[in-house]
Amino acid sequence: MTKTKKGLASEILANLVVHGMQEKKASHITMLDLRKTPNAFCDFFVICNASSDKQISAIVESIDKEVYLAINEDPISKEG
Repeated sequence: MTKTKKGLASEILANLVVHGMQEKKASHITMLDLRKTPNAFCDFFVICNASSDKQISAIVESIDKEVYLAINEDPISKEG
């Protein structure tokens, strides 16, 4: 089975998110591949730990920067 263009794009985006997390020393980074999960609302789910609120803010900014520089896209919305 070959990857679709959408599947490849979502994998690239997930890897950019992981790289943004790594840049700010996030710990326990986990990327779940949900592409074969029936009724999943996304292709990948990426989660990590941080030691403080300040580090969380830095990780979020790093992810935004990595994604914007690579694919020139801003997030649709942000929560929290």
